[in-house]
Amino acid sequence: MVATTTTGMFLVCFDALCPCFGSKRNDGSEDPVLSKDGNSLSSSQMRSISDRIPGSPLRVPGSPFRVPPSPSRFSLSSQPSRNDPLNLSLEQVIKLTRNFSPALMIGESYFGKAYRVELQDGHVVAIKRARKEHFASLHAEFKNEIALLKKIEHRNLVQLLGYIDKGNERIVITEFVSNGTLRDHLDGQHELILGFSQRLEIAIDVAHGLTYLHLYAEKPIIHRDVKSSNILLTEGFRAKVGDFGFARTGTAEQSEIQTDVKGTAGYVDPEYLRTNYLTVKSDVYSYGILLLEILSGRRPIEVKRGAREKITVRWAFEKYNRGDVQDILDPMLTESVNEDILTKIFDVMFQCVAPTRADRPHMKEVVEKLWKIRRDYAKTQNRAEATV
Repeated sequence: MVATTTTGMFLVCFDALCPCFGSKRNDGSEDPVLSKDGNSLSSSQMRSISDRIPGSPLRVPGSPFRVPPSPSRFSLSSQPSRNDPLNLSLEQVIKLTRNFSPALMIGESYFGKAYRVELQDGHVVAIKRARKEHFASLHAEFKNEIALLKKIEHRNLVQLLGYIDKGNERIVITEFVSNGTLRDHLDGQHELILGFSQRLEIAIDVAHGLTYLHLYAEKPIIHRDVKSSNILLTEGFRAKVGDFGFARTGTAEQSEIQTDVKGTAGYVDPEYLRTNYLTVKSDVYSYGILLLEILSGRRPIEVKRGAREKITVRWAFEKYNRGDVQDILDPMLTESVNEDILTKIFDVMFQCVAPTRADRPHMKEVVEKLWKIRRDYAKTQNRAEATV
């Protein structure tokens, strides 16, 4: 359910490192980009983060993935899989998890540890238990996540099934998403490498989920922690956005929310970091960083690389500005991708990470642009197959 995290993270500001980070196509970025898929941090912690990230393991190429046709309209939640609510007692949860056995643990986050549990009827769920050491500080996050998850239902959002708030235990029960996190797959931990078509589909799925949160939920919801370790994949490689502990709700009239900065270093909107004002465009920035991560396979900060390659978005922008878009792609991808398709998708990515919010698109616009890119990509693939 949640990727294992570590505490080593750091924050770097582009305006200090790359003052020339302007846009050739009016879509550049000069903002703080991060380290690893680590713990979520407060604004005070973000200003004192250590420079530490492990390297990525080797990856094994996988098979291509068929690109489904684009929907004819903006269909957001076509037939999400609804699971029945669960009313488990604390005693039942303890028994099902074998007293929270490490053998059943599937991940760990700032909130706590997650476990894979099989119910008596054979249905598998994920159980997330709050950390005791953060019990008091996590109370607001727990209440927030429950309140939000109870109100949303979308095939690209992890579904709440139940929760427990009793004594010194706070537990969230959600659907189990069986294929691990996106970051796990980008790291090659599942013994295959995601193909370009799969990556494009995952990017569209995440954009669908965020569009629903921003526009179609009962109230606008800002996720505030969009990152690859919070994106879960099904066996069919459909993506679901999870971990709503830091999410905030707004109103149609309230375009900005003043709040302490929370999120994961490197994915955080620099305007939010600077002003403490949060908007849906803050999620758009994080999504842009995620989109680059999906395409390149790199974390936002690669500390083991040289100075010119350490900050992934700056490195990618330099390649993009020189027209070397092929060089941005994950080198483990064995398939050939049309350069025009790559330029279009990187155009979208750099629009999302524009330094000022006014220059960023809304998530619905992002989805529509990615739909068109997917359609164009399918045409190039069909032409390539016809010439073989």
